[in-house]
Amino acid sequence: MKSIYLFPNKLKIPALLLFLISAILFIPSYSYENELFSIHATVFSFIAEYPFGETMYFTWLNDEISNEIITTLFIISGIILAFSKEKVEDEFIQTIRFKALVQSTYFTYAITLICVFFTYGVPFFSVVTLLIFVNLIFLNIFYYTKLFIYKKQFSYENED
Repeated sequence: MKSIYLFPNKLKIPALLLFLISAILFIPSYSYENELFSIHATVFSFIAEYPFGETMYFTWLNDEISNEIITTLFIISGIILAFSKEKVEDEFIQTIRFKALVQSTYFTYAITLICVFFTYGVPFFSVVTLLIFVNLIFLNIFYYTKLFIYKKQFSYENED
């Protein structure tokens, strides 16, 4: 099996810490009364539209960016966590990683289809945004659960 590019194993622990911290900060950062993590900055926007305002294209604007920072940390750390090498990286572990990726994709799109038929209006966009995170969360859950089971089974075989 051809080897795929993976991140170094030494990035796994920092990625796990950032992933957990950003997951914890995610909920308060997306609430409308977000006073705890308010960071304002001037940012460039391809397109921006505020409620009861005009649509602006390719402009600089002053906006609150804590959501973007937490989202970026969550996505990057989740990808690094899922695609970091194990200490012993063999074909079976690559198969486990691939199967977890496939299962999380199926799971995410099943949830997407359910939401398409049962969520309407503005809340649909919130659900679609959350589905980005659901895919990463379940990719890591499926992968590390299967890896744990494999390592536990492998350690029992070596004890005999």
